[in-house]
Amino acid sequence: MILFSNDYARYPGAIINTETTNRSFVRMAAVYKKMGIKNHAFILVLFNPALKGIDPFSPDLTIEEMAMIAVECKMNPWFYFREVARAPGIGSDEPVMLEANRGNIALFWCFFNHVMVILIQIRQTGKSFSTDTLMTLLQNIVCQNTTINLLTKDDKLRGENIARLKEIALLLPPYLNQRTREDANNTEELTVRSLGNKYLTHVPQSSPKRAYNMGRGLTSPIFHIDESPFQPNISIALPAALAATGAAIDAAKKNNAPYGTILTTTAGKKDDRDGRFIFNLMSDAAVWTEKFFDAENLDALELMIKRNSRVGVCRVNITLNHRQLGKDDQWLKRKLDESLQTGDDANRDYFNLWTSG
Repeated sequence: MILFSNDYARYPGAIINTETTNRSFVRMAAVYKKMGIKNHAFILVLFNPALKGIDPFSPDLTIEEMAMIAVECKMNPWFYFREVARAPGIGSDEPVMLEANRGNIALFWCFFNHVMVILIQIRQTGKSFSTDTLMTLLQNIVCQNTTINLLTKDDKLRGENIARLKEIALLLPPYLNQRTREDANNTEELTVRSLGNKYLTHVPQSSPKRAYNMGRGLTSPIFHIDESPFQPNISIALPAALAATGAAIDAAKKNNAPYGTILTTTAGKKDDRDGRFIFNLMSDAAVWTEKFFDAENLDALELMIKRNSRVGVCRVNITLNHRQLGKDDQWLKRKLDESLQTGDDANRDYFNLWTSG
C-alpha cells in the first residue's frame, strides 16, 4: 500500500490514475497539492495499469479481470475506496461512489499507519459511512482470522450500524462480497466465515464493574468506538479494552495485518465524567494536519505526532467543520433549519463545540 512517498519504490509499475471516474479523488489530490503537500497523489495510485478504465461492476468482466480487481483491492485499498465502494443512493436506486474529503482520507491513512484516531465531524457529512466502508473492506477483502469490535452508544445505533454494513456489503460486486447464508447476520454479530472474520457489536454497561469486565473482553486488533462522549462508563471501559488488545495487536504486527483504534463522534459535554474523559483524550492528541502525509516513513510520522501532542502520545485529533469538508454556509444553514436544533445541541452537532452545563 502507498502511504509515504518512499513507498513508490516498492511498486515500480504503479501509475497515478488521474482519469478515474471518481472525480472527488482527483479534486482532493489537487487540494493537497495547493496546500503544499508533496505526497499528494497517493490516493490516485493504481498498482496494475491493466485495470485503468475497467469498471469493477461491469457484467462483462472476465474471471481474470475479477481476480485482478480483487488483488488490487487487497494490496491497494485506495483503489477500493476510489473505484469499488458504494453507498445507497438517497432518493434514488442508483448507488453512489465514496466522496473523498479531508476527513475520510485522513481517517483511512491514519488507520493503515496504526495511529489512534479521534474523528469529530458535524452531522450528515459521511463520518459513519466512511468508517463502515473501511470495516467492509477489512471484513470482506483484507483481513483473515480477525475479530473487529464495535462499541457504540445504544442498541438503536448498534442496529443502524449493522444495517449500514449489510447494505454496503450488498453493494459490492458479487465476486468481492464474501458473506453467505451460512454467516451470522444479526445486530450483535456479522461473520465472514470463509475468511475467518468476525464483527462483534457492544453497548455500554451502566455498572462500573460490568463496564470494566466488558472492556477486558474486547480482545481484538481492530476497535471502533462510536459516540464515545455519550457512553456511560466509557472512562472505565475504554482503558480496560485498550489494555486487553495488546496480544491481538502483537499478533497482527507479526503477520503484517491491519490493526488500530478509531473513535468517531460529534462533540460532547465536557462537564460530565465520560464526556470530559473523551475531551481530554482529544485535547492531549496531536491536531491533524496534512503535513503528516510528507513524513518520510512510519517512524518519522510517529515522532511528528508525538512531538505535536500535549503529552507525547501517538494519537491524532481530526476535527473538521463543514467548510473543511467541502460544504458551504448555505448547506449548514439548511441542515440546521431542518434539524430544528438550537443552543448547545446545535453547537455540538453542527459546530464541533464541546459544551458545559
